[in-house]
Amino acid sequence: MSDVFGLSGAPTAVSYVWGPQGFDAFNPGGIASHHVAAGSIGVLGGIFHLTCRPSYALYTVLRIGNIETVLASSTAAVSWAALVASGTMWYGSASNPTECFGPTRYMWDLGLYLEATETVVQRECAGNLPERCKTAWNKVPDRLAFYDYLGHNPAKGGLFRTGPMVLGDGIVLGWLGHPTFNLADGTPVYPRRMPTFFETFPTLFLDSTGVVRADQPFRRAEAKYSLESVGLSVSIKGGALNGVKLDAPGTVAGLARTAQFGELLDFDRTSNLVDGVLRTSVRGWYTFAHLCFGLLFLFGHWWHASRTLYRDLLSGLESDASTLVEFGAFSKVGQVDT
Repeated sequence: MSDVFGLSGAPTAVSYVWGPQGFDAFNPGGIASHHVAAGSIGVLGGIFHLTCRPSYALYTVLRIGNIETVLASSTAAVSWAALVASGTMWYGSASNPTECFGPTRYMWDLGLYLEATETVVQRECAGNLPERCKTAWNKVPDRLAFYDYLGHNPAKGGLFRTGPMVLGDGIVLGWLGHPTFNLADGTPVYPRRMPTFFETFPTLFLDSTGVVRADQPFRRAEAKYSLESVGLSVSIKGGALNGVKLDAPGTVAGLARTAQFGELLDFDRTSNLVDGVLRTSVRGWYTFAHLCFGLLFLFGHWWHASRTLYRDLLSGLESDASTLVEFGAFSKVGQVDT
């Protein structure tokens, strides 16, 4: 079990939840009670089918007397399970905590980790005490800063690039700090984060009202809001570079591009064959793989269902002849035919 930001996860005992709250996807007690209920119903259903047989009408309509029907029904069950697993993994649930599979894409889209980081800082700065504000960013948990990075978004750069994140970025060594940008007149501006499914995006800086105040232009001839023109500077708060202030245009431009990806992290890019290509996370790979499995078994269900429902047409046997031959071929234990 863990909290919404995946900071306090640890194995713990779970109590059963039998009420409507058990249908909450983020309630672990609902998972335990659901499995007990599903297992009990499965046992009772097995006993029922061992002692009873379907009616002749149902037997005929569903073509129960051949193995093709078993294939059709079993592939439908596997398809449904794979699609449910894919959906719960992508949108998040209690069965796939952040500590094991990483954040969902919506954590990045909504900026929840950035919001949580700012909440920690504002809480530490309560009362406007200068001494506390100076060390406020040092109170931010390293894991919170670690998750506030584009590399943990399962939808970055598309879902087809699978593989460990360490091959794209390297091994994370630590948190360098949170970059805060200011114009020459002291106005704070904020970098536009990289949107989901994008690999490149213009470097933009917005003020508190959402107006673009600085950018990295492609054509310097019309660079009205270029970083050099507006005198952009950056200060690092928290992390290993806490208190560092930079105003060199080249350095600021590099940090501005990096700030699109979230918090500044220090990577070991030499231990692995790092290529800089963004890859999907474990959550993204799991979702995509199970979606493919679900669709594959869904097509298999349609194939085998059509073969069993239209087997009379495919085999050339009339329905009356085939049903009379197969119905009753395998008797139940203790059944007495009349």
